[in-house]
Amino acid sequence: MVEVNMKNERIMKTIFKTALCLSALLLAFSCTLDEIDSQMTDEEAITSIRLECDALESYTIQAKPQAVSFSVTSTTPWSVTCPDEWLTITPSSSDVSSLSEDIVVKATANEAFQDRTTTLTIKGKNTDISYQVTITQLRKGKLIVMPFTEEFEKTGGELPISIEANLAWEISAADNWLTFSESSGIGDGSAKTIQAIAEQNNSLVRETTVTVTSGDAKYQFNVTQKGEILEFEPVENTVIDRKGGEILLGVNATGEWIAETDNEDFKLEKVSNNQLKVSAAFNNKFAPRQATVTLKPASSEVDIDGGSVTFTQDINFKMEGNCEVLSDGSVKISSGAVSRVVTLDEYREKLDLKLTFGEVHFDSSAQLWVQGKCGGVNLYNQLTIGGNTRIRTDGTMANGASSYTSTKYSITVDELNAMTTYEYKFEPNASNPEKLDMAFYVNGTEKVKHSGPNPFYYDESASTYYFGFYSSTSDNTWYVVKSCDIQTVDN
Repeated sequence: MVEVNMKNERIMKTIFKTALCLSALLLAFSCTLDEIDSQMTDEEAITSIRLECDALESYTIQAKPQAVSFSVTSTTPWSVTCPDEWLTITPSSSDVSSLSEDIVVKATANEAFQDRTTTLTIKGKNTDISYQVTITQLRKGKLIVMPFTEEFEKTGGELPISIEANLAWEISAADNWLTFSESSGIGDGSAKTIQAIAEQNNSLVRETTVTVTSGDAKYQFNVTQKGEILEFEPVENTVIDRKGGEILLGVNATGEWIAETDNEDFKLEKVSNNQLKVSAAFNNKFAPRQATVTLKPASSEVDIDGGSVTFTQDINFKMEGNCEVLSDGSVKISSGAVSRVVTLDEYREKLDLKLTFGEVHFDSSAQLWVQGKCGGVNLYNQLTIGGNTRIRTDGTMANGASSYTSTKYSITVDELNAMTTYEYKFEPNASNPEKLDMAFYVNGTEKVKHSGPNPFYYDESASTYYFGFYSSTSDNTWYVVKSCDIQTVDN
């Protein structure tokens, strides 16, 4: 606090000293004037007068209202005069101000199509010293622009622009794809035609703003150039049936294009340059799947984003028990409970069910069943270690006859652990439709074939199917099924 007070005290002392100096100077100046008045001759007094002005000899200003400023310093009264009324001078003399002053000269707008010039005179009293300042105000700009109204073709080219100006003019575009045969000129009041030049457009439709200026006048207009078009027409449906289907997409395109998908389960077919077919087969995974379809120009020289559409396809199965759907859409089925994957739809007459496996771990009490039911009849393919491995029909048909029949087959744990594909087929016997032919394949090789009563012959029912664990086991069997493909004759 003491230091701050000392600093303030020093500042106050400085201000006080400065004030004393200024008072002394004013007193000395006053005494000098008295001395001039009382001791000098008239000729000597006139010679000692000072009149100084820092104005330029001439100024050129635009047609719009504008101002010029300069300073006058004098030891005698002074005045600034002008023969024309389009200039306003403030202050115009020392009678309304001090002997030293900043002068502001304001010009009104020049509404004529000719330049105008006037001269200011700065003069002091009792002295021959004077200054003259010439001020020229440019004419009002005359600017008439006749632009073209056509669009540039995407290949580029030239289109004319007419410019009529009485002053220097300039023309420019907001984007560098548009240039001009002349970018500036000296206007003489007559019309001049220049060419606007557009480069080839390898992208989307584009637009830029053209600006023409002359003096204070400005004219703007927009220029459009046609470009490449590549886009999907509005899409009403993006869901493909879970059992398989297709969607036709309209494509609006001016050039050749290609389509890409990020999911190989979705197939693309270019029907024409204005139509794309997106299709997907039966969803054989255990989670919904989707694909994004993207349009791209066929030529690498075309810089355009054709956009994309995302399609989805729902699941065909539901999971029960210890079933874990993995990130790639496969399912891990584990022992310890009745765990299985069940079809959502029912099928009859003919079935071809194929499982593709990922990692597997079949243990001492391993089991893998495929089972369906038509009316009162169960259709089995039963693989169990330590039990019966067989294909069979089991139950009572609608006509009351027993349908039990079975064909056994031996399979080891090692064979199961080496299994990559499993396929179960059945269809009516070609010569006797009352019989149903059933077969079981491991890794593409037929292991056992069975012929039994055909429940579909006696019953109009259809059946859902499941695969997995028919009953709970206490071993450590588990297997990952990557996909399940089903080909049928639907009910």
